[in-house]
Amino acid sequence: MKKLALVVAALAFSSVAAAAADLATKARSAAVVALPSWTGFYVGINGGGAFMSDPSMSYVDGAINAITPITVTGSSSANGIAGFHAGYNFQMPSSSWLVGIEGDWDWTNLKSSAAPGIICSNLFGMRAQCGGVSNLTDNAFLQTQVNWLASVRGRLGYATSQWLVYGTGGVAFADVQYTGNINCTGTPATLCPGGGQVLRSRASNTRVGFVVGAGAEFKPTRNWVVGAEYLYYRFDGDASSTGGYTTVATGAPAPFYECSVAGQNCGKFTYRGFDVQTVRARLSYQFD
Repeated sequence: MKKLALVVAALAFSSVAAAAADLATKARSAAVVALPSWTGFYVGINGGGAFMSDPSMSYVDGAINAITPITVTGSSSANGIAGFHAGYNFQMPSSSWLVGIEGDWDWTNLKSSAAPGIICSNLFGMRAQCGGVSNLTDNAFLQTQVNWLASVRGRLGYATSQWLVYGTGGVAFADVQYTGNINCTGTPATLCPGGGQVLRSRASNTRVGFVVGAGAEFKPTRNWVVGAEYLYYRFDGDASSTGGYTTVATGAPAPFYECSVAGQNCGKFTYRGFDVQTVRARLSYQFD
């Protein structure tokens, strides 16, 4: 009887052990096939290339009318871009759809400029100081420069266990610097026959616009994410700057014909809207 009890107990123990081992195996299998979630906070770095469209820029002489109004389109500009990003993704329960929000900042050095020659104004007939010549040796310089870009964007994506494709859009910011110069050579035919003069004008502001784009990301591990992204920025509206003439030799304020007060603001530069396109590689770390 005791032997029978021992045999029964041994069989029961082996059954329990086998069942426990089977449960452990299934648990491990479940852990292996469990899909990594995209939900969580993340931070990262990004870098690539940026291209700025050809912004329109202009100069008018105010009430002086010494120079025919200038309107030019700056040359195309391409440059590198590098910065960082941070955000939060939420993958909807039992779904492949994801929503998120992200902020980023990128340094760049985009410049679009033009250096047109100056034409003496004929609004009231040929001006005496131009020596009866329209096309002068003098020239202008106008430039729009973007120093950095930033944005706050929403994201909507479709995710698998390791891949995410998404669209994105939101508000954009750009730190922009403007330069406008009128350079009198002093060599006939010139507006400044008595010597070289120059009007230098600089201004800067933070432009606000919009940004849209798309991207794809890949998770080689649970926490690391690599990806690529395209963004299109648009900044509308005008910015302006003014300035007065100075003598090239001394830097002292100088009168300029009808603008008889030395240092008086004699001209106005206007810098119009532009767009920027970027392509960036991304490396992010997602927190558990």
